[in-house]
Amino acid sequence: MLDRIYDTIRGILYYEMPQDNNGKVIIYDRPITAWYVGERDIKNTNLSVTLKGGKSNIKDIALGMQEFTHNISVEVNAGADNIDLSERLVQETVRLMITVLRRHRRMWIVDICPICQKFTLSPEHFLIAHGNPANAGDDILSGYAIAVQADYDSLWQETHPASITAPTLPNSSLATESFLRMYEDVRNSEAVANLSSTARKNILRMQKDFVEPIRILYDVTCNDGTFSDDATGQALMKGGNITITAKELVKQTEFGPDNVPTNAINYK
Repeated sequence: MLDRIYDTIRGILYYEMPQDNNGKVIIYDRPITAWYVGERDIKNTNLSVTLKGGKSNIKDIALGMQEFTHNISVEVNAGADNIDLSERLVQETVRLMITVLRRHRRMWIVDICPICQKFTLSPEHFLIAHGNPANAGDDILSGYAIAVQADYDSLWQETHPASITAPTLPNSSLATESFLRMYEDVRNSEAVANLSSTARKNILRMQKDFVEPIRILYDVTCNDGTFSDDATGQALMKGGNITITAKELVKQTEFGPDNVPTNAINYK
């Protein structure tokens, strides 16, 4: 559940922080040479970032609705220099990361696209890559997008006078609803134009594995920023840390016991 959040945070930081001509994130004149997921004993001594945490609090807020509170830590390590330089590298890296992350109070968490197998940070990918009518052979979602906007316009007119036009849906929201409708059509064995057999198998596999292809985190905050651990017992290594808290609402529609079939246990 948290691994895609790690990937998203890493992607945002990589995209928005300063980069050198080689496309690496650079702090002063030093590139970040390693991005780790999960804590480890041995790390790159130059400048590295570790995303870790692994803890999420779960709370029922209504029947069929749970709230997850994710706790994630972004750790910065620097070394192999004199203490003064390592200290400045760590502090500048933490400052830049907080500056980037505080602009993202809400985050889309998107799994690998089952159609083209690419990782993306926004659901807009689905309409850009797979919903363009100009690409006839790969236009899967444009029809869904038209239906989503039409349904939204119709719903708007139920509560607003005809003189007030419905606002245009944000591209990310339009793409999300379009993709999820197609996702459910595959689940229900409906025909989807231009969807390859490989993509259909990928979607069915995601559904069997209970994958939520598009999620959204809200109230994403940097609760604690340690610009330097100020440690004296780690030789030339210096470290900084950012603690991130994010909330996610998850719908639960099945509660049992009647959703368990009689042949659920099979030892063969």
